[in-house]
Amino acid sequence: MVKLKGKALFNASTCLAAIGFLLFGYDQGVMSGILPNKHFIDLMQAPSSAMIGFTVAIYELGCMAGALMTGRLSDMVGRRNTIRIGCVILIIGAVIQTATQNLVMTIVSRVITGVGNGMNTATIPVYQSEISPPKSRGAHVCFECALLVVGVGIAYWLEYGLHFVGGEVAWRFPLAFQNFFALVLIAGTFVLPETPRWLVSHDRDDEAKEVLARLWTDGDITHPRCISEYEEIKEGVDFERRENISSYKDLFTKGKFNNRKRVLLGMLSQMIQQLGGINVTTYYLTDVMLQAGMDYSTAMLMAGIDSIVYFIGALVPIFIVERVGRRKIMLWGLLFQAITLACVGGCQKANSDYGTSAAGNGAVAFTMLYNFMFGASWLGMAWLYPAEIFSTALRAKGNSLSTASNWLGNFIVAMIAPVLFEYITFWTYILFAGLNLFFIPMVYLWFPETKGLSLEQIEMLFAIDEVKNDMQSIRSDRVHHNYDNEKKNDVEDIGQRDNEPYVAHKEEVSTKNL
Repeated sequence: MVKLKGKALFNASTCLAAIGFLLFGYDQGVMSGILPNKHFIDLMQAPSSAMIGFTVAIYELGCMAGALMTGRLSDMVGRRNTIRIGCVILIIGAVIQTATQNLVMTIVSRVITGVGNGMNTATIPVYQSEISPPKSRGAHVCFECALLVVGVGIAYWLEYGLHFVGGEVAWRFPLAFQNFFALVLIAGTFVLPETPRWLVSHDRDDEAKEVLARLWTDGDITHPRCISEYEEIKEGVDFERRENISSYKDLFTKGKFNNRKRVLLGMLSQMIQQLGGINVTTYYLTDVMLQAGMDYSTAMLMAGIDSIVYFIGALVPIFIVERVGRRKIMLWGLLFQAITLACVGGCQKANSDYGTSAAGNGAVAFTMLYNFMFGASWLGMAWLYPAEIFSTALRAKGNSLSTASNWLGNFIVAMIAPVLFEYITFWTYILFAGLNLFFIPMVYLWFPETKGLSLEQIEMLFAIDEVKNDMQSIRSDRVHHNYDNEKKNDVEDIGQRDNEPYVAHKEEVSTKNL
């Protein structure tokens, strides 16, 4: 098998993560066009709005269970094997879901599918963050989140096209199509290596050096860049071992690294994303269009158009996250999400009172604008931030908990949304607009900036002064990564730099940045 190196390897790892999140997005969007399908509703024996909400939301509980299973499993068998296991479970659930004959079978199959998807969504950001360089880690994770929107769009457009076919195929084929992405994802894990941080944490140092050499130095394990990367990772892992930091219990103790604060920030970031109202317009987007006075065919078409707007928004942070930083994107996102949701609610109110087409069209326009703003902010930030802030020993476990909180929030919104639409109508949007404003001071006061720092440097952001001084003394004889002076073409310029003194990353991370 050909071993990828340098940019090719970075790009391949990003593609693997992107496919995983494309599958995630497809699963998120696929029920939007199935729920209003008359054949599906008749087969399910016309369930109530509360039961529809439960059928949609039970998937989130399966995802939460899968995410919680992932922490210990990923540390035991590795990031790649965990993704493979998650895909196999997802495929089993998707097959049963496609063949469903009643509501109970649908519910059970959605739980199984959710477990597999929960494992993937908890593991893929960890894999991506442990492979990507500090200067582009944020852009890589944001790219995979943009592919999440592509998955949503594929689901919408596929169901729009199959709507004209009619019959069982209009909703069974979209459910079966999940398996295609899962199979591609499994195949990708056999092309890419395990992460060097996981390998070092399991004393497979030679393999870790080989992966680092492939990533940074065209396979040369004696190159100073490879040695520097390895030593930084090794020192971080050894320090965690001396402090005996590795269990779930350690996540909820303050200790020398403020682990409790980090896990709470990771879980809060994911909960903020979900309680910001995105699933009101993802799972029930077609219903939102119907409420605006559109017929079913037009509503399906507009859902597909919305996915394009959503995707354009999701592209924005790829280009600005490493310039602007995480915090500013989070804060501005919350503000504009609140404004657009309030406008949707106002238009829905005017539409219900006066029945004007302008009000209905306004509701659709502001819904699209909300999705654009969400795509440009919290879509990527909620997945990027937790993947960055945990130490190597706790990253899989911490990310599993933060991802589980995402799915818990997902479940809450998916469960209550149809009931809210039925009983408080347009106030649903005002409620979520208020929640966005409520979260702004939390982000401003509690979330430190992580832009441009290596994972080991981010570890020091949360450490007490004693630990910072200890690590500074250990690293005093070495160079460190620094965002501002990191070379853009490490792999490409090796030939030119082999006969020059090693100059990359000379600035030591100062304590004021920690």
